[in-house]
Amino acid sequence: MRTTVLVLGLLAAQPAFAESSLGISGAEIQLGFVQDEGGDVRTRTSFAVDNAITEAHGLQGGLAFEDTANGTIGRVDAHLYMDPVPGQKYGFHFQFSDVDGRSLAWASAGIEGQLPLGERTAIAGRTGLGKVDNDGLDYIYGGLSFARELAPGLLVEGAFDAVEFDEAAFRAVGTEASLTVTYSPEGAFWGLWGGLSHSDLSGRDGAPSATRLSAGISIALGRLGGVDPATRPFRTYDPVAGLVRRGLQ
Repeated sequence: MRTTVLVLGLLAAQPAFAESSLGISGAEIQLGFVQDEGGDVRTRTSFAVDNAITEAHGLQGGLAFEDTANGTIGRVDAHLYMDPVPGQKYGFHFQFSDVDGRSLAWASAGIEGQLPLGERTAIAGRTGLGKVDNDGLDYIYGGLSFARELAPGLLVEGAFDAVEFDEAAFRAVGTEASLTVTYSPEGAFWGLWGGLSHSDLSGRDGAPSATRLSAGISIALGRLGGVDPATRPFRTYDPVAGLVRRGLQ
């Protein structure tokens, strides 16, 4: 139901993005399927919107739902950034997540940025810290990614993320390497994407590694997407979601 509402709302708003008086430059929704660590296929839905506050400041907001064997994870994120130099943007990010039907929530905050490497390549990085509220578990995380336009409408993104949990009750280091390919016909507002990721959880409270496949469709309106950091949305990474999928939280 929530997915249908998001899609219909985005399509209905399509004419407004051309000349938005509210400063909205674009929006994107992704609908897809992804394997969990046990190999089962689950659904994932995400929505992002970018809004220009001033000529050099912007706010990107997002909403996502990820189905897991241990409950549906809901996530809200915000990215407050500056882009004073064409092709570069950097700022702060905040993320809050919880699990439906359970008393489990966590929050993350940090800094991030994007830079171009030539006309068809861009890199991005982020780092921050967070806390799980039910047991006081603290963590720090960071990640790097690159995006490359292989041909018109054909993009590839590689990313590596890491998180460290260092508490008396739980100690582990999680890593995830991923590769995502996106294709959107030139001039179309829809696209297809597929991904492959490999995650590890090592240390005293580690768990077996897992390789996951994902695929889906995307709908983008306005100026949001591509390789250029000026229009490419900040990516999101949930440091605790892997623990929930594994049943460790």
